[in-house]
Amino acid sequence: MNKEQLIQKYFKGSLSLEEEKELKSLLENDDDFNAQFEDYSNMNKAFKSAEAVELKEFLNQLEEKTVSSNTLWYKNSVLYYATAAILIISLCIPFLINPSPESIYQNFYEAYPNVEQPIVRGAQQDAINKAFQDYENGNYNIATESFKVLLQKDSNPNYRFYYGMALLNDAKYEFALEELSKIENLDFDYKEETLWYQSLILIRVKKFEEAKLKLKRLDDLGSMFKSEERKLLLHKLEKQ
Repeated sequence: MNKEQLIQKYFKGSLSLEEEKELKSLLENDDDFNAQFEDYSNMNKAFKSAEAVELKEFLNQLEEKTVSSNTLWYKNSVLYYATAAILIISLCIPFLINPSPESIYQNFYEAYPNVEQPIVRGAQQDAINKAFQDYENGNYNIATESFKVLLQKDSNPNYRFYYGMALLNDAKYEFALEELSKIENLDFDYKEETLWYQSLILIRVKKFEEAKLKLKRLDDLGSMFKSEERKLLLHKLEKQ
């Protein structure tokens, strides 16, 4: 796989574990790749903004950017700017004109990190460590089984949230939605995150009105979680 394909797969969220290791190594050791990755990152931000004004500002920034003489990616500035403009336009125009549920989902979705700090001590701690270690390592299929075992002994909603996240990261949308629905009305650490990811799943499965209700519940809670993204997402949903 060439370097450009590797970067594209990264921003699509479809890298394998081996490809993730390769990308990390290139970022650490290859200056040319680093520059190319940064430019794709900037273009991806423009795509996610999905707003004409943002695109105009982004292209202006490209024109003002200083070209480095020792970087292969910048050797032909005319080709660089042309390629960047074509890529942005080709990605953004379909999204702006007629975004599909899948494209909306992909542009707002990002895997939730492990920020849980297990505090249980004793024999059960091994099961907790295993579940979260599997999750952190991106072994989501294994993590779902680990969390399932953990939940048989402890119904902690925090664990069920991560069980739902593991299912979601493994593209098991309906199962993830089912698990998150079990905890959406509880007061616990990840209530706001639960509603957010429920809304994304509902969009992915084309249940737009239900998705709007989840987002509006976050508004009713006075939540600041993903507040700007929620505004933009609700705007997109009005067009569905």
